Amino acid sequence: GKDPDRFPDGYARKIPAGSTIQFQIHYHALPNEDQTDRTSVGIYFSKEPPRQALRRIDIHNQMFRIPAGDPNHRVTACYTFPKAVELMSYTAHMHLRGKDMRFDAVHPDGRRETLFSVPRYDFNWQTEYKLRKPVYLEKGTRMEITAHFDNSANNPANPDPTKVIRWGEPSYEEMMDGWFEFILPEKDAGVNVAASAPLAAE
Repeated sequence: GKDPDRFPDGYARKIPAGSTIQFQIHYHALPNEDQTDRTSVGIYFSKEPPRQALRRIDIHNQMFRIPAGDPNHRVTACYTFPKAVELMSYTAHMHLRGKDMRFDAVHPDGRRETLFSVPRYDFNWQTEYKLRKPVYLEKGTRMEITAHFDNSANNPANPDPTKVIRWGEPSYEEMMDGWFEFILPEKDAGVNVAASAPLAAE
């Protein structure tokens, strides 16, 4: 259910020379018979030097434990931006027990602002929400992500409500990730911000 990645005019993802690009494909369970895989990948290169590289940061938690039968288990993660940024998109990622996710920005002056909320998460639609205008966050802004999981029998997508669930790549296990695309304000465009967020568990 995820759309192709299309970047705004003037922006591009940087792929350094010598990089290895890795793709992960998820398959739906099928009967025990041979199947044909027609996966393909298309990459479009910028025809001219981009105005700025479009960057991404992943804020995640891999240390959670969802009790069997729990209908509303809370998991959090956070990240503090070391430089000012302008957010360009939001993506919430969980698996079949994902229930909801909310992204809150806590500004350096203590002001809390909800930037993004998915009240009824659906694993079948891995939607990236692109912003009409970038959202400016000051240096020192802390992004807090709060997610809930439904590991009960009332969740029709739940593979096994009797099982305790932890982080794992298969869809019958769980993930808790918030992804952001961002740019640096023009005056800071040459400054690197971490490519991945440190783990923050609760």
